[in-house]
Amino acid sequence: MKRCGLSKSEKIKSKKDFERLFTKGTTYISSGKEIKINYAISVNAEFSGVSFAVAVSKKSGTAVWRNRIKRLIRVSYRKNKSELVNICKSKRARLEIIFSPYELNQALKKHVKLNDIEPTVIEIITKLKYIV
Repeated sequence: MKRCGLSKSEKIKSKKDFERLFTKGTTYISSGKEIKINYAISVNAEFSGVSFAVAVSKKSGTAVWRNRIKRLIRVSYRKNKSELVNICKSKRARLEIIFSPYELNQALKKHVKLNDIEPTVIEIITKLKYIV
């Protein structure tokens, strides 16, 4: 596992995993209602750690805006994931997370910067530390 990167094993890519997390996963919305996560926790899993993905709806904005949001969320997560990964490994738990914008869209916020996204991602990560 890369310390400040995302390895292949940390990414959620399969359609089945996305559908399972969206239908059976637990939903949490940040306090500012900017970002929503769907997550699932498996205890005593053979692969312990955190798997991660970002999903942005086409209704949110143009492709350029959606790609920027995905990149900013990924950067924020990568910078702040170390404690969450260590907690999951020590408890032998597997955590799967999908981040997506909730009330954040191009019509409301045309220019989004890392300083707008990072505090919300940090809030979500600290909430997940206590859940695991």
